[in-house]
Amino acid sequence: MSRLFRPMKPRSPLPLEKPLALALAILGLGYACFAAQTQTNAPSGSAPAATNALLLLPQIPQSIFIIPIAPHEGKDPFFPRSMRLYSDVVVRTNLQPTTAVVAVELKLNGISGTANHRLAIINNRTFEVGEEGEVVSSVGHVHIICKDIKTDSVRVLISGEERIVRLRPNS
Repeated sequence: MSRLFRPMKPRSPLPLEKPLALALAILGLGYACFAAQTQTNAPSGSAPAATNALLLLPQIPQSIFIIPIAPHEGKDPFFPRSMRLYSDVVVRTNLQPTTAVVAVELKLNGISGTANHRLAIINNRTFEVGEEGEVVSSVGHVHIICKDIKTDSVRVLISGEERIVRLRPNS
């Protein structure tokens, strides 16, 4: 017979049944060793006491980082030549808070509901009397409180300032 027509030899020198039997034998021996070990560790004549006590875990120390004030106290490990840590920082504690009036543009889109329970749509968000919420304006999100709703206007409170927003005549 020529080499081309000769059947191929299996890659494993062992047939498929022998590795399977070997694996089962190793597992069986492992289980037997485990069972023998648990029997020798058990106290003789008494059952193990059941307990609900928690295991004591070692306490992990808390890291403390101190920013140096002078170069002899330490350096920045990432930028050792940097002097930004040692620069004098002046903290002003007696500044008077300035109250800036923010020009918030509110648009009354519509008024709906019954005469007893009116609803106002301000900057595309619906409010009823006494409701508070945030609306999107040109300066960002603004917190408002709806105080009163009339047939053509709404009285709102924006950061302590009371405003009356009216419907536009052509809308």
